[in-house]
Amino acid sequence: MASTKAWKGFLKFGVLNVPIFLNVGARDSKQISFNNLHSKCNSQLKAPKYCPTCDERVPDDEVIKGYETPTGFIRINKTEIDSMAPASEKVIEISDCVKWEDVDPLYLAESFYVLPDQPGLKAYSLLVKSLTETGRVGLAQVSKNNREHLVLIRPKGNGLMLHYLWYANEVNRVPEFDELQPASLSPAEVKLGAKLVESLASDFQPEHFRNGFEERVAQLIASKMDETVQAPTPIQSTQNIAPADLMEALKASLAQPRPRRQITLEHAVPVKSNKKKKRAA
Repeated sequence: MASTKAWKGFLKFGVLNVPIFLNVGARDSKQISFNNLHSKCNSQLKAPKYCPTCDERVPDDEVIKGYETPTGFIRINKTEIDSMAPASEKVIEISDCVKWEDVDPLYLAESFYVLPDQPGLKAYSLLVKSLTETGRVGLAQVSKNNREHLVLIRPKGNGLMLHYLWYANEVNRVPEFDELQPASLSPAEVKLGAKLVESLASDFQPEHFRNGFEERVAQLIASKMDETVQAPTPIQSTQNIAPADLMEALKASLAQPRPRRQITLEHAVPVKSNKKKKRAA
């Protein structure tokens, strides 16, 4: 699958400005998703923006943001949000270099490949080499999608990887976890536990694991391909149809065969049976 550039700008390291671009490190989950259908007619259900007070659908230009408080909502418009955005969205400036082993994996979020634009290859290679030899990784912030992200830049082979990090206030703290005390274990139990772990030792090869549930759902869908249902054609409103278009629609309707009437049981004509009635004994 071809890679897609997710961001383009500069990686600033001291006085060095390295032109780079980011490629996503992992695709969105391949989880099978379903649409909601109306069981009576197989039509796909939609969720329009609807105002229960005005009893009407709301167009996008009438939608604003609202922050809920105990006494009501605070109205926030897009202009106010945009004015809060960082001044630059094109520079990732490394502000700290920390030891890689000091980074708790709990903070790691999305991953990206950092690739150099050709003019910056030498400076890029210098940064890779410097981080590799010192055993450190860079910390920086970058603005993307109207949000300021904390990121970590680390060397991987001859290149760099960038990871979004959770901010400290976004990481859950569970007191029960922090207060856990180890149970008393005998030397024999510890030795046997280590032996069990060694018996399961292997190299990290994530390609050996598959999402069995998703595969079974895919097989179920494949087995039901001949049972595909069609949603009815939505009834077109004549309210916004121009007169010329309306005439064409009427002509096309007249050209269609007349639909059969549905006969209700009340007006149904009894069907005569060819079988002779048996005489009563």
